[in-house]
Amino acid sequence: MRRGEIIYLEEGEFEELVKAVVERVQEGDIKAVAVASRGGKSTLRIAEALKGSIPVISVTEFTYGDDVKKKMKKMGVKPLERVELPIQDRRGIREGLLIFGEGVKAALEAAVIAAGEGLKGEKVITVAGEGGGINTALVVRAAEPDEIVSPDPERRLKVLEVLALPSTR
Repeated sequence: MRRGEIIYLEEGEFEELVKAVVERVQEGDIKAVAVASRGGKSTLRIAEALKGSIPVISVTEFTYGDDVKKKMKKMGVKPLERVELPIQDRRGIREGLLIFGEGVKAALEAAVIAAGEGLKGEKVITVAGEGGGINTALVVRAAEPDEIVSPDPERRLKVLEVLALPSTR
């Protein structure tokens, strides 16, 4: 049995999330980190902390600024811009996930997008947030959009661990 700790983050405690991601990556069974980051700065901070030890993918439905893209390239981060959000238009799934918060929904969307980058079926850490902040980190088995709710339990998207969630106080 593996026991872990879930960190409940207050606003502004992003560095605790970064620390949890780095520690979990150091266990050695994670293939990549996918970050849903509107402007890319959170991705850069996580990539800096990981020091190239694992691939980092940054996902946004918008575009990153030129300076951010240059920094991402220098750090080996793969930016995915103007992505289609695979859960957003699936009302039942979207509303079910929003019970757990916008960060959980966005993190799982980043995992689905990462699956299309050669990570299908792999264990990845996916990071996201809500309200302009990053406050959610999950370990998931990545799945492509058509397999999010596959009848085959070994192919569907699955949350394996919760590393961090926002505090609900």
